[in-house]
Amino acid sequence: MESIDNSTNTGSVEIGTTHLQAPAESAVVPRPCSAVVVRSAYKQYNQTAVLKDLNLTVPDGKIYGLLGPSGCGKTTLLSCIVGRIRLDSGEIKLKGKFISDIGYMPQELALHEELSIKETFIYYGYIFDLSRETIEKRARELKDLLELPCYSLVLSDLSGGQQRRVSLAVAMLHDPKLLILDEPTVGLDPLISQSIWELLIELTSKGKKTVIITTHYIEEAKQSHMIGLMRKGTLLSEATPTELLTSCDCSYLEEAFLKICQSHVAKTNSFKIPIKQPTRRFSYARDLPPPPLLNNKLFTFGRFKAQICKNFFLLTRNIPFTLFLVCLPIIQTAIFNITCGRDPEKLALGVFNEEISNGFHACSKVHVSSNGCFLDGRTAVSCLMLEKLKEKSFTLVEFSNIQDGRNAVVSNDVWAFIHFSSNFSGSLATKIVTGSDATNDTLTSSTIVAWVDRANKYISEMIQRDILDSYSNVIESILFTCGISKKIGYSPLQIQNPVYGIKNPSFIHYAAPAIIALCAFYLPAIYTAAAILSEKEGGVIERVVLSGMNFIEIALAHITVQILFIAIQTSLVMIVMFAIFQNPFVGDPFPVFVLLTLIGVGGMCFGFFEAILCKTMTEAAFLGIGTNFLLKFLCGMMWPIEGIHYLLRNVSYYLPLTLSTESLRSLTAKGLKVNHPSVYLGYMSILSWIVVFSLVSYLLLKIKRDVWTKT
Repeated sequence: MESIDNSTNTGSVEIGTTHLQAPAESAVVPRPCSAVVVRSAYKQYNQTAVLKDLNLTVPDGKIYGLLGPSGCGKTTLLSCIVGRIRLDSGEIKLKGKFISDIGYMPQELALHEELSIKETFIYYGYIFDLSRETIEKRARELKDLLELPCYSLVLSDLSGGQQRRVSLAVAMLHDPKLLILDEPTVGLDPLISQSIWELLIELTSKGKKTVIITTHYIEEAKQSHMIGLMRKGTLLSEATPTELLTSCDCSYLEEAFLKICQSHVAKTNSFKIPIKQPTRRFSYARDLPPPPLLNNKLFTFGRFKAQICKNFFLLTRNIPFTLFLVCLPIIQTAIFNITCGRDPEKLALGVFNEEISNGFHACSKVHVSSNGCFLDGRTAVSCLMLEKLKEKSFTLVEFSNIQDGRNAVVSNDVWAFIHFSSNFSGSLATKIVTGSDATNDTLTSSTIVAWVDRANKYISEMIQRDILDSYSNVIESILFTCGISKKIGYSPLQIQNPVYGIKNPSFIHYAAPAIIALCAFYLPAIYTAAAILSEKEGGVIERVVLSGMNFIEIALAHITVQILFIAIQTSLVMIVMFAIFQNPFVGDPFPVFVLLTLIGVGGMCFGFFEAILCKTMTEAAFLGIGTNFLLKFLCGMMWPIEGIHYLLRNVSYYLPLTLSTESLRSLTAKGLKVNHPSVYLGYMSILSWIVVFSLVSYLLLKIKRDVWTKT
């Protein structure tokens, strides 16, 4: 940064396009050395010039009031001075050399309203690398100077005026030489506004501080030592209040400002003033190093410590929210285990049993013996079947004819309807004894006929499975009782004990790894994006960036805190899913813990990507919800990827959670080691996505015009 020479200026005052001379006795008055000098400043957005060949000089140790209507370019000019925005052409020179020489107070509060005054001072003090003792000393001085309330009060509990004073105190905390205040009195009570002006006058009374203050309350700026009047990106006049009033022959600044504006409008309407096109000479980048590069360092421990402290302050400020954050994945996995994957119970099953004249409720009154052979005609096999179905938690509904039972299925009164013929047991015995010699009537009478509502695939297949299982169990039992080999009743296909898993797995056993992976990925993503975007929308990010913070320090501090939460959440989820609800787990828990932690880190990196890409939390919410549904359907979470359309199947393998979810299944249900391809490919996949999200986020930081970058 180039320092400013101690040059002098004449006492002439430029108003509009005329050159008005100050009173004779002050025709040649030495000006103090300048704290800020802007020359030939030009800046445009979307082909619209915001600053047009602007020249400005701020005397050292004085209050400079920058006046003008909203949209005239005041905030843009200040952003250029503090390094938030780069000029398209022109020069800005400051007397100070480091970002700590500047204290900036934006128009909005731009502070964490969840922090107390003390925590806010600690946070910004660490950003400027102040020691704890220095922070406490400065805090006491500012408390007396600004009449701040109790340090333990949270900012959200303060009045608007108290919040503005805290914001001013933050700007002054590191004792800067140059204070830049963007409309500090807007919306405040006149008494509070006057107290702020009295404070500024006191600060500059000894010439040790320079203040640039913007306001559209023209009369209050009369207390400034120098006034600059802006309109449409141009500085119309720069003079002391007395010089302005004398030159315009006015009693009030507002009247003088109106005269100057009218003169400017008249002259610009009389002839078209050519606007000097900017030469693409970015001298500003050399003269004023961007504040985020404090002392040209990308990382300092002080700023990193500030972010760590701020994150913990916010977490401890709202203990219920923090506990909810920790317990949310536990709640989700517990509810999932309680509500999903369990076989439905008490399903209505219609029955018409012609074998028992008084209905199937009379089964217990007939001679039913499981100890006798059914070939003796005393055992009603249909009753044994119905008893087995009751054991499987079906609710049996009796019908007196086939038509009523079928109509009950059509009207959704029952899920299925089964019919036993009047000679079911006898025909079944004849079929077993005669074998291939059985007549067609015998075969028909020994058959159970069922009508099933197949609109619900899972329930219909479960009903069919339970009916077949009940039939097989009854047949094997009665054959054994009769001394006949049970193998006669066996299905021609014999399924041996499973290689992996259990004999009758539930859907929850398939979905459990997917649910864990989804929670591990999206909870850190949601928290990360929400935490950063809330600061971004409130202007906090921009304020700390202008104080020297950069994205690397913000990200590293967030990662440090988040990894701690991810480790705790992962451990608790594993306990709930596998220890409490007894989902299949036959492997080593450590590789599972590591993989879930990596998935959480991948979700956190996706959250950073969202925070950089999206401007608002609404955009991030839509992006998060949309990708959540896509990953559920495309990553084999809701259904095996083998069932996905072949055009999307190959795409699925390259998505963040496909291979890592399959890796979780292999680790938990199969007990495979990390060196198995189905396991280590999951690790490689999520690690690759961590790198991808990080690189894309870095590129967005470089090319996207946002609070993280200089424009």
